Amino acid sequence: MILRFCVIQDSINASKDLQKEFATIEKKKEELADYFCEDRKNLSLEDLFSTMKTFREHFLKALQ
Repeated sequence: MILRFCVIQDSINASKDLQKEFATIEKKKEELADYFCEDRKNLSLEDLFSTMKTFREHFLKALQ
């Protein structure tokens, strides 16, 4: 019985930690969307990473 309670409590704690991480990721995604002048509501992480990659490539090309 005690073991089952510990497992449930650990699962609840892990779930809360995961929710905090997702919230942090979402906030950073919105900040980056604003920085790249993208629509923060419709921008997926995949789109964001693609935009960052393109930005990096253009930036490095400009440096050359």
